[in-house]
Amino acid sequence: MSLRQRRAVVPSPVSPEPQEMARHISDKTHSSRDPWAQRNSAATEAFGAAVVNATVVLPMVLWGVVLLAGTASYRGPELAAQENLPLAWYDAVFVRFGPFFFLAPLGLRAFSDVADEASSPTPARALVVYLISGAVRLGVYLVGCALGSRAMSDHLFLGASVVAAAHGEAIACAATATRLVATARGSSRGGRSKLRITVALVAAITGTAVATATTLLQCADAFYTATYFHAPKETLVAGVAGVALVPIALIGAILPASRSLSQALLEL
Repeated sequence: MSLRQRRAVVPSPVSPEPQEMARHISDKTHSSRDPWAQRNSAATEAFGAAVVNATVVLPMVLWGVVLLAGTASYRGPELAAQENLPLAWYDAVFVRFGPFFFLAPLGLRAFSDVADEASSPTPARALVVYLISGAVRLGVYLVGCALGSRAMSDHLFLGASVVAAAHGEAIACAATATRLVATARGSSRGGRSKLRITVALVAAITGTAVATATTLLQCADAFYTATYFHAPKETLVAGVAGVALVPIALIGAILPASRSLSQALLEL
């Protein structure tokens, strides 16, 4: 090859993609070796795990505490007429529509599902879980009526099923809202418009608020019910019977929702 030909040979340009990939890998390696980054990541994961564990445990503990507190401060129905019970309005609604309370947050989460396809448990599966829980409650109630037993407060037993369903939906809606926040902040929306994500986010936040409010109101109503309207034995039997509903909601809705929330918090 002549000198002129050698000078005419131009080295082929290097594609920028390998360079970008190499820089990305280098940055990732540097970040993974950064003790401060590792410490912050571990702290974030620990905080997220603590939040998720609290959402799983606290409502159950609160329900048990209010039943015990109401039992310990039992006054009897005679004094109820002399008291101004602040949740009489809620109790009147609960007696008529309590078994259907879970439909409000579940419906809002189903609406949010148009923009959040990773919801867990899915609204359809959650509906089956809550229906099974309701069927178990109804079966226990009918067996008690057939035996002529008045040893249990069905009011509090129904309250346990309402709290279980509201508990599951509060976590599931919070997970959906968290994922939608991460989606709105990210560059990729998977073909979903910003308006669609915003509307779904509002629905998910509303579902979280409704489910949380239902849980708190039901716990407060249970306290007044145990204090004034049911003898301690009836309250305790209802509390023990309510434990039968916990595994259904826990395995079918609460734990899957808590895992979904944990993953969503990591995506923020």
